[in-house]
Amino acid sequence: PDKPLYDPETLRTLFLEFDDTDWEKQLTDFARTDVLVPARLTLDGKNYGGVGIHFHPPIALPAPAEGYKRSLELTLDATVAGQKINGQHQLRLLDATTDPTVLRTMLYSTVAGHYLPAPKANFVRVVINGESWGVYVSTQPLDENFLQENFQTTAGARWTVSPAGNLSYLGDKADAYRGIYHLESPENPAAWTALIALCQALKDSSTNQLEAALAAHLDIDSALRCLALENVLINQNGYGSSTGGYGLYLTTDGHFHLIPQESEASFRLVEISEYGNRSRRSGPPSNNPAPAGDKRGPGENPTDKSPSNPAPRSNNPKDFPRQSGTDLAMLLSYSFVNKADSDFNEKITRDEWLTFARSWFLVMDEDIVGKITREQFLLKFRGLITPASIADGHTKQTYGRDDPAGIIGQDFFKAMDANGDNQLTSEEVINCFSQWFDRWSSSKPAVLTKAALQRGFTELFSRTVFQADQTYIAKHDLSISNDGTKEEPGRGKRDPNGYGVGGAVDVGPWRLGRGGRGGGESRTLITFSEELDPLSALDETNRPLLTKLLSVPVLRTRYLEYVRDITENWLNWNKLGPIAKRYHNLIAADVSKETHRATSYVHFVQELDQDPTPGSRDGDAAPSLKDFITERSAYLLKDDRVMGRSDGP
Repeated sequence: PDKPLYDPETLRTLFLEFDDTDWEKQLTDFARTDVLVPARLTLDGKNYGGVGIHFHPPIALPAPAEGYKRSLELTLDATVAGQKINGQHQLRLLDATTDPTVLRTMLYSTVAGHYLPAPKANFVRVVINGESWGVYVSTQPLDENFLQENFQTTAGARWTVSPAGNLSYLGDKADAYRGIYHLESPENPAAWTALIALCQALKDSSTNQLEAALAAHLDIDSALRCLALENVLINQNGYGSSTGGYGLYLTTDGHFHLIPQESEASFRLVEISEYGNRSRRSGPPSNNPAPAGDKRGPGENPTDKSPSNPAPRSNNPKDFPRQSGTDLAMLLSYSFVNKADSDFNEKITRDEWLTFARSWFLVMDEDIVGKITREQFLLKFRGLITPASIADGHTKQTYGRDDPAGIIGQDFFKAMDANGDNQLTSEEVINCFSQWFDRWSSSKPAVLTKAALQRGFTELFSRTVFQADQTYIAKHDLSISNDGTKEEPGRGKRDPNGYGVGGAVDVGPWRLGRGGRGGGESRTLITFSEELDPLSALDETNRPLLTKLLSVPVLRTRYLEYVRDITENWLNWNKLGPIAKRYHNLIAADVSKETHRATSYVHFVQELDQDPTPGSRDGDAAPSLKDFITERSAYLLKDDRVMGRSDGP
C-alpha cells in the first residue's frame, strides 16, 4: 500500500467480484456500448464497491474468444461519487494479446517518459470471482491526474484519437471530427474550433510558412520528440497507424501536445505491406532505384497514385489472417492453398490437390516405411503448428486452455484412417484428400479455394478452437526466381535494389499470401523494420503532420537530432536489457501458470533475449526484443543523416 499505484517494480493483485456467473458474456455484450457491468474491487486490502467494468474493444483485431483475456477498463466512481485510488478514478488494464513478452508497453513508456509527458505503466495480477486471469499491463489514462502530474493543471481539453485521426482537415464542422477524436473532457465548442484550426493550418500552410503557422497551434518540439520515438522504436500503434491511437491535449495557452497511448506493437522487427490490384506491366522495369526506406518496388513512380498503382498500405488487409484472434481453419486454408497451388492462381485443381497429398505423406513418412502411426502423425502435425521450444525446461506450447495441434491433429488422423488401424498409408491419405476435393470443391471445372477449404476444415474439426499463437512472423520464404535476383540469408531473394520479389510470407509456421510474376494482381512485401528509414514519411499521405514537419529543413534537422539522441541513449541492449529482464522476472512465475493467454509461455521466454542464428527469421528463432534493439540501433547508427554526417534528405 505504501508504493505508488504505477510503481513498475510492484506487482499488485486486483480482486474483482461480479454478482453474476455470466459476467464475461455481459461484458462481451456491452463491449461496444457505454454500459458498465457492476463489480466490487479489492486492492491492497481495501474494498471498493460500485465499480463499473468495461471490456476495452480491440481497435483492429477481432475480439478474443470466450475464456481468453480481454483488456479491461475499471471506472471506480461508477456509482460511488468521488471514489478514487491514488487520485485515479479509472484504471486501464491491457491484456497484451499481441505481445508475448508482455513488456513492450512497459519499455515504450520507460523510454518515452524521458522525452515528453507519457503515461506510466506497471503490471498487475487480476483475479475474477476467485479465479486468476493472469498478468495485465496497467497504463495511466489521459485524465486529470495525468495532466496535473505532467502539466501542473487540469484545465484544457483532451482527446483520445482513433487510428483514422491523423489531423487531416475534414471541414469546418465539429461533427465531422467527433467519431474519430473522442473528447474526454467536458464539451467545449472552443476546443473543437481549436482542433479544426490546427488541421486547417496543417493543410493550407506552404513549406515556407509551416513552422510559423503551426507554432500558433502546436507544441512543435514536443511533437517532433513524439514522432521520433515512434520511428526509432517502430511503434505501429501510434500517430497515423491503422491499429492504434494516441492522445491530444490542448493547453490553456492554445497549444496541442501529442500524448503516446497505444504502444503494444512497438519494438518489432517486421511488418507486412500488401499491394493490391496491381496491373501487369509490359516492358522491362525502370532502372531508377526507389529512395531508401521506400516500400514500393523498383521501377514504381513514387508520385503515381493511380488505382492501377496504389501505394502500399501497412498491416494486413481486413480479410487476411492477422496476429492472434484468428481461427486455425482460416490459417490452414491459406497454408494449404499456398502449398498446393502450383500455378499461383489461388485455385487448386484435383491434380494439384492430390500431388500435394502425396508430398504431404512423404514429408510425414521420413523413415520411408510406407506407414505412419498415430503418434508419428501427431508429432509431425504438432510441428506444423507449434515450433519446438528453446531448451529452457518448458517444452510444451500452451494456447490458453486449448491444445489446437492435438485437437486438429486427431481430427485429421481420424478422417484419413479409413480402416481404423491407427496407421496411415499413402493410399489412405490420397483417398481422403480425393473425397475432400469432391465434397468441398465448387464451380466447373471443379477447384478448391481458400474459402472452400476454410468451410471444409471447420466442418471437419470436432470442436471450435482457438486463439492461434501467431506471435512472430518468420522468414520471407520466396519461391519465384526472377532475373537479377539475389539470395540473402534469412531474407529470401531480393532484386538488385534490395526489394523482395515473388514468393510467400511465413507467419509463424504458415505461409500466407503469394508473389505474382511480373507484378501480378497482388503481392506481399516484407519490410524488415530495422531498415525503416527515419525520413520514410517524406512521401507518405497517411501521416500529414510528420510529412509536413519533415519538409521544413530546420524541423527535419531537429527531428533527426532526437532520433540520434534516442538511438544513442536508449537503443542499447546493455541499457534496456537489464530493465526488460527485471520486468520479465517480476512476472515470469505468474505468466508460466496462466490459462487465459492466447500466446504461449515459450514465446514469452523466447522473445525477450533469444539470440537466433544470425540473419535467421524462421523456425524457432522468433525475433526477440534484444534482436530488435541490436539490429535497429546498428541500422540507425550507420545512417549519415541521423549521425549528422550529411545534410541531405
